[in-house]
Amino acid sequence: MDIEEIRAHLDRLDTCLVYILAERMSYIPKVAEYKLQNNLPRYQPEREKQIIDGKRKLAEDLKINPDLVEDLLRRIIQDSHRIEKDIIGE
Repeated sequence: MDIEEIRAHLDRLDTCLVYILAERMSYIPKVAEYKLQNNLPRYQPEREKQIIDGKRKLAEDLKINPDLVEDLLRRIIQDSHRIEKDIIGE
């Protein structure tokens, strides 16, 4: 495999990551509406910890840097909070 083929695979995977992220983010307004309708707090630190801890473990199992995975998830969660705040307030 030459460098162009490797880069083509990486580009395809990066594109997949963006599509997956877009799909994930499309659920955030639904989560916010559910929280609003059911009088649930916008910020739920125990859920955040559950997500991060679980995905750190998965990263370790897959032999990838768990700090990288946590950093990515924290950025995603931070933007999710922004979207929820626009819908719920606070």
